[in-house]
Amino acid sequence: MELLLKGKLENVFKAKDYKDKTSGEVTPGKYQAQFFEQVEGDEGTQIVVHKISLPEEKANQLKNKVGEIISLPVKAFVNKGKLGYYGI
Repeated sequence: MELLLKGKLENVFKAKDYKDKTSGEVTPGKYQAQFFEQVEGDEGTQIVVHKISLPEEKANQLKNKVGEIISLPVKAFVNKGKLGYYGI
């Protein structure tokens, strides 16, 4: 199943590389799209940051769309009880 995430694209960036402390193996950082969401609650408005992992080719297509409202095809997953998304 594919979902569409619609919102204002705030940033597209490449995350830092990850180095395993035990083996020394380096995993290249992934490209990510960043969206902000305003959530209303009893204590006021909170801004929640959503970072969506992207394939490099999709990240390159989105770099010139920062500041625009976009629809991004994503798939969902659950990790440690939290819902997350990744771009496809």
